[in-house]
Amino acid sequence: MRMQHIGLLSFTLLLMGLAFTAIKLPGGLGKTFSQRVAGNRAAEVSYSLLFIVALPLLYVFFALWFVPTYSLPSIFRVFAAVSVVFQVVCTWVPERGGTMTIIHRILTGISGVALLPMVVIIANTQAIPTGLRYVAGVAFAAMLVLLGIALVKQKGFRYALLLQIGYYALFFGVVLSITYT
Repeated sequence: MRMQHIGLLSFTLLLMGLAFTAIKLPGGLGKTFSQRVAGNRAAEVSYSLLFIVALPLLYVFFALWFVPTYSLPSIFRVFAAVSVVFQVVCTWVPERGGTMTIIHRILTGISGVALLPMVVIIANTQAIPTGLRYVAGVAFAAMLVLLGIALVKQKGFRYALLLQIGYYALFFGVVLSITYT
């Protein structure tokens, strides 16, 4: 398998695992993926394993193919590592209420916010085609809007799942568009 396809493999694993979570575990649009698995030990373990497998693959893709191919600065790898590590760790602290929920949200928040400078770096890298840099800029703005809504509507937002899906879809859309264009 070419190194370029490791990112697609990671994305596909995440997509399949998260689609399964959204379809098989109750919650409607008001519950995030994490909230759906919380309290179901088998689901919590499966969810954690999904991220333990898929996210290191994503980091390998970034470190060994994406960054060198597009001459991205080394700080991109740092933000990618922060995002991956905090996202994996947050799956070990399910949203079961109280302190666990607070810790989970801090960890996942750090992970998600670490994606923003990655998109900014992409939008400002000359080795990436101009049109895709503009796409990255628009994605960054949209991610900021979604993040702002999530921060304002922290409790009981009835479209929490759509915010979560939209945020990460924008990020992966940018990365995959650049990779396969």
